[in-house]
Amino acid sequence: MDEMGISEKELKLLMNFIKDDLMEAKESSDAAQKDKKIERVLEHIQQYLED
Repeated sequence: MDEMGISEKELKLLMNFIKDDLMEAKESSDAAQKDKKIERVLEHIQQYLED
């Protein structure tokens, strides 16, 4: 059985996307906008886990 793994480069890229999105959410002063940005991060993580 072949296992699909993630390379260190791919993992770093994913972590950078997550970090950037969370930093953007952190800087938002509007609670609704902050929640929307965090929800987007969670959706991206879920999509990645399903692939």
